[in-house]
Amino acid sequence: MRWYAGAIVTKVLRFLAFAVFSGALSVGLGVRANACSCVQQTGAQQAARADVVFRGTVTVIEPPITGLVISSADPMSIRFAVEAVYKGDATRTYWVSTERSGASCGFDFLVGRQYTVFAGVREDRVHTDICSGTMQGGRDPASIGLPAGRAPREDPPSTALIAVILITFAAAAAAAIGAAYRGRKTSVPSR
Repeated sequence: MRWYAGAIVTKVLRFLAFAVFSGALSVGLGVRANACSCVQQTGAQQAARADVVFRGTVTVIEPPITGLVISSADPMSIRFAVEAVYKGDATRTYWVSTERSGASCGFDFLVGRQYTVFAGVREDRVHTDICSGTMQGGRDPASIGLPAGRAPREDPPSTALIAVILITFAAAAAAAIGAAYRGRKTSVPSR
C-alpha cells in the first residue's frame, strides 16, 4: 500500500512540475520584449544624419489612434511652435512624429517645454526618436557644426481660410452680377 501512495505522489508532483513549466513557457512565449538601443554618436554626427534640425516649443501632443491593441511603437504627433531652424526647412507651426514610448525609441515630449529637435523625413513624415540627438532646451548650433538659426518659413494658408476667401469672392461676384442685371432691367424704356 505504501508503494501505491508513493506512486500517486510522484505522479502528482510530475504533473505539477509539468504544469508549472508549461505555464511559464507559454507566458514567456506570449510576451514580446522590445528595447531601444542607440549607437553612440557625437552631436555633429547626429546633425549630419538629420534632415531637419530646429528649436521649438511643444504646443500640442496628439496621442495615437489605436484599437484594442496598444503598442509602444504607436506613432504620436507633436506640434511645435518653431523659433529657429538650423538645418532643413520648417514652418512656424511644425508637426513631428515619434513612437509612444521610449521602449520603442520614442521621445517623451511635454507641452510647454522647449526642445532642440533632430529629425529625419520618412515617406513625407517628419520623425524623431531618442537616438536622433533631440534634447530638451537649446543647443549651441556651432558646437555641432550647424549655422546660426534662421527664422522658420511662414505657415501655408489653411484650406479653411482658402475656402472662406473663395466663398467671399464668389458671393461678391454674384452680388455684382445681380446688381448689374437689376440695373440693366430698370434702364430699359417701356413701350
